[in-house]
Amino acid sequence: MSVEKSNVRPTSGPSRERTVSDSPKSKAQNPQSPLILIAEDDPKTLRLVGEVIQRGGYRAALASHGLGAVKLLKRARPDLIILDLRMPRMDGFPLLELLKKYETSSSIPVVVLTGSTDLKDIDRALRLGISDYLTKPISPRKLLTKVKELLR
Repeated sequence: MSVEKSNVRPTSGPSRERTVSDSPKSKAQNPQSPLILIAEDDPKTLRLVGEVIQRGGYRAALASHGLGAVKLLKRARPDLIILDLRMPRMDGFPLLELLKKYETSSSIPVVVLTGSTDLKDIDRALRLGISDYLTKPISPRKLLTKVKELLR
């Protein structure tokens, strides 16, 4: 099980891309396990959501902003995307528009996981074709239930 990280900020120093090796806590050892792309600018939330996804038996690709997610999308097609709306360099809305534009990505289920409860954000995200809109904080169980539901 490997976690791909794109532009994930370490606790100190500049942003960098790196791959993290297998985690003994992870259930997903099969390279055929579904790949979940997580785009989230908060390093702690990104790490925690990645761990939840791994413990649920999935592979996780992590990006700290929309441009990092685009970079990962060029390398691999995820089975599902978990997306924050408010991120630096490219936030969630332009990324949703980009995903919708291309046939290869338009069918990927997208779950928005954000702190925003603004009805305008919810409406805009739904119009851009998301599969679900979840707000933070969220329990690991609820997140995994939604992921499993969408991957059926």
